[in-house]
Amino acid sequence: MSNPAIHLTLVLLLPLAGGILTYLSGQSMVRRTALVGMVPGLIAAGMLLFMSNDSSITIRFDWLPGHSLGWQVDHVSAVLIALVYFISFLVHLFSLHYLQHDPSIHRYFAKLGFFTTSMLGLLAADHLLLVFVFWELVGFSSYLLIGFWFSQEDKAKSAREAFMVNRVADAGLLIGVILMVMVLDQPFLSELSAVSSSPLVHLAGIGLLIGALGKSAQFPFFGWLPKAMAGPTPVSALIHAATMVAAGVYLLFRVVPVLSPLVMGLAAILGAVTALMAAIAALTQHDIKKVLAYSTISQLGYMVLGVGVGAYQASLFHLWTHAFFKAGLFMAAGAVIHYFHELRHDDHEFDGQDMRNMGGLRKVLPVTHLVYLLCGLALSGLPFFSGFLSKEGILSGAWIWASQTGLWAYVVTDMAFITAFLTPLYVGRQILLVFYGEPRTVVERLQGMEPLWKVKLPLLLLAIASVWVFSAINPFNPTGWWLNAYLFSNDIFRAPEGFDYIEKLTFGLSVVLSAGGLLVSYWYFRPSRSQAYSNAGVPQTWYGRLSYRGWFMAEVYAALAKVYDALVMLSAWFDRKVIDKAVNAVGVASVVLSKAAAIFDREIIDGLVNLMAWLANLVGRLFTGIQSGKVQHQLVWMMVVLLAILLWFQF
Repeated sequence: MSNPAIHLTLVLLLPLAGGILTYLSGQSMVRRTALVGMVPGLIAAGMLLFMSNDSSITIRFDWLPGHSLGWQVDHVSAVLIALVYFISFLVHLFSLHYLQHDPSIHRYFAKLGFFTTSMLGLLAADHLLLVFVFWELVGFSSYLLIGFWFSQEDKAKSAREAFMVNRVADAGLLIGVILMVMVLDQPFLSELSAVSSSPLVHLAGIGLLIGALGKSAQFPFFGWLPKAMAGPTPVSALIHAATMVAAGVYLLFRVVPVLSPLVMGLAAILGAVTALMAAIAALTQHDIKKVLAYSTISQLGYMVLGVGVGAYQASLFHLWTHAFFKAGLFMAAGAVIHYFHELRHDDHEFDGQDMRNMGGLRKVLPVTHLVYLLCGLALSGLPFFSGFLSKEGILSGAWIWASQTGLWAYVVTDMAFITAFLTPLYVGRQILLVFYGEPRTVVERLQGMEPLWKVKLPLLLLAIASVWVFSAINPFNPTGWWLNAYLFSNDIFRAPEGFDYIEKLTFGLSVVLSAGGLLVSYWYFRPSRSQAYSNAGVPQTWYGRLSYRGWFMAEVYAALAKVYDALVMLSAWFDRKVIDKAVNAVGVASVVLSKAAAIFDREIIDGLVNLMAWLANLVGRLFTGIQSGKVQHQLVWMMVVLLAILLWFQF
């Protein structure tokens, strides 16, 4: 094996090896072994960035005669591998404190290492079959993490639901992969090229799109992500912010060359619809993690929209920035939840994730408050934060696309801009309800909560990464992403000639919408009004219930499951009453025919044979009776026979 192959193998397997070591070492050794695979892996991932600087690292190997599989690490995958390692390292570090009292913490780190390796394999895979294999491993390992507390039936059920929804979408991905590999002969991501338009090309593209929509929790599959909040909160920072859910966007980015305009347009529509629907759903949630879950769905909708309108590089930029500020929000939410768990650990009825029980936490969790504020402003898309820069490229790209597509396409753009207003609205609502106003339950400063560097370091690093300087030098220039020159050979967000005004209008409108959303949130949820929130229940209006229940996607899935069950029952009834009876009738008919054949054979066929034998025997006996054995009698019979023959020929 060459040096790049050995290096890539280490990068891929170190998290898994560390997880296995932690599991085998047991709970008592977790603090010493949890980071064994991550620290050298993080260093190796950084080295991989330099190794792939001049040219891509490509590794091919024979699988079957005439068929080869392969890996490739180019600039994009090298950057994302480093991103996954960085976020995973921080999650490992944060989890050491978050799960320190859990007796199964060693099992948790084993599953975390398994997931990290699966995600890294997905990013490095070049052959579509390898992509599909690691795609499924990512889904399976995330199922293990979501259902980590499987002894609690509600959490185990949530893990199963999330897993099954993804499997439905993965059926579409499998169809797309089979068509790409077996029919269109385009198995390697690095060698994809545009093919002539045909029904098979459309079908392959739609299959790939369905798989991406499922993994990235887009309509109609987004109902699984709120269910996935059943897992430990640090898991959500890794899986549901920075890695797995972004895998769908990454896949679309890779297969753009073979996506037809029909599929691209469909991606744009579904991305915008999802972004708006999820933002509306986030407005009324009481669970701190569910707000972030719907927020993640909404931001992923932006990324899918960007791919659909052709601003796929801007989508990659937003994937990058979103990984930092959303992971920071999830970890900060985890710090809040952990605080209440430590404070009210004897009260099993108390819900530490319900924002109605919070308020005033900035005084007892100052670092968490600062991190939540910075990351929340980045999510809101305000200037001087990374989210503003990355979101602008998608919004302006959608506007330009609509200008070139037709009047109907402006509906897609309008949904994107409405989402840009709703995002700071639900972010401001959450920050005000959690950290400001008077406490709606008893709070106190706990010793050893935030002073731990294992808690503060990951939070502060993610908050700092959410500021604009870690994305671009100019806080108002979305085209100045500092990774632009490394990842792409051309300017990724520059508007076509004649559309420069759209960038300026997008800039101004985005600032107004973001600031307006925050002001509206302050008006409705300012500290003086926060006490009334403790009595808030399920919204009574139809639109409030629609938002609170997440567009009733869980009910839709349940209804579809009932339809499926009904079809299964109908199929079983048809099989039992029609198919089985037909088979039984054929069996009875076969028996009847066999009996009739036996009777015919015995009475007719055998009867004729026996009759001939009986007649032959009768004739024999008759002739025996006239045969005396005397010579003169034999001569007489010879003369009779001879005379008969002569008479026969005569007449």
